[in-house]
Amino acid sequence: MERCDGYYRLENRRCDRSATRDVRATDGRFYLVCDYHAHQAWTTSVARWNGESDLRASAPIGLRTQLARAS
Repeated sequence: MERCDGYYRLENRRCDRSATRDVRATDGRFYLVCDYHAHQAWTTSVARWNGESDLRASAPIGLRTQLARAS
């Protein structure tokens, strides 16, 4: 399984959990998130990452509350 794209702003780090679903962010793109970040959609931030590393490839952005079906 792929790693969650969730971002902890206070700790400035990537989530360590496995992703379980796709969600659409405010930029219109889909991100993989774990159950925890999917249920915290109002306060969750996501980012693009360089592979499975902890190096961000984009600035953190917020999620929309609408969940998409995982493929």
